[in-house]
Amino acid sequence: MKRECKFCGEPMLDSATECKQCGWSRSQDGPPTQNPGDKKARIGVAVGLLAAYAVMFVLISQTDASARPARATAPAHNPAPASEPAPDYTSQPVVGEPIAVGTLAPAAATAPAVSTKPGAPLNIKIVDSKSASIQPHDALQYQFELPETGQSCHLVGKIHGLGGFDRDLETFLLTADDYVFWHANPMAIAHSSWETFRGSEATLDYLLPGAGTYHLVISNMMSASPKSVQVKADVKCVS
Repeated sequence: MKRECKFCGEPMLDSATECKQCGWSRSQDGPPTQNPGDKKARIGVAVGLLAAYAVMFVLISQTDASARPARATAPAHNPAPASEPAPDYTSQPVVGEPIAVGTLAPAAATAPAVSTKPGAPLNIKIVDSKSASIQPHDALQYQFELPETGQSCHLVGKIHGLGGFDRDLETFLLTADDYVFWHANPMAIAHSSWETFRGSEATLDYLLPGAGTYHLVISNMMSASPKSVQVKADVKCVS
C-alpha cells in the first residue's frame, strides 16, 4: 500500500521511513490537513491564470491607437464685437384712451423699447385728462405697458372729482390677468394686488413689480348717477 510524501506529494511505500524524492522523514509527519496532490493542482491553475492575464495585457497594449476614441476639444472662441453705446432715452408720452367696460381693451400702448443710461430716470405719461365722464354702472380703464428696466417704477397720480362724486367711485390697478377676470364680471370685487381707493379724491402711488401690461381702472359700477373726474397718472422709474 502506498502513501504520499507530506512534503512533496511523491508516492512512497507504507513501510518507507523517508521519501526517496525529497528525503522527508515520516517521523515529522503531523495530522493530515490537505491533500498534497490538490495543492499541486491549485498552484498549476494559479500559474495558468497569471500567464493568461499577461498575454491579454500584451494584446491590449498593442492595439492600434487609431481605433481609440479621440478626445473632444473645445472650439475656438471668437469674441463678440463690442456693442455700440446705448442711445439717450427721449421720454415720449404714452396716453391710454379711456375704454368703457363693455368694450374690450385695444392693444396696449407701449413706451419706446430702448435702453436707458445707468441712472437716467424713465417717465411714461399714462393719462392727463381735464375732465373724464363715467356713466352709471360703467367704468373707464387706462391701459399701459411697462418695458423692461432695472429701475424701481411707481405709478403716481391723482383723481379729483368734478361733479356727481360720492363714495361709490372706485379706483384700482390690475395686471393683465386680473383685468381679464374682472372684465368678465365687472360687478364683482376686483382682485387687485394694490390698494383700492373709494371716492372721488385719491392720490395714487403704486409700486410696479416689473415689465408687463397694466390697467388703471376708475369704476362707477355701483352708482346710478354719472361722474365727472379729473385724472392724471404717470409712471416714474428711478435707479
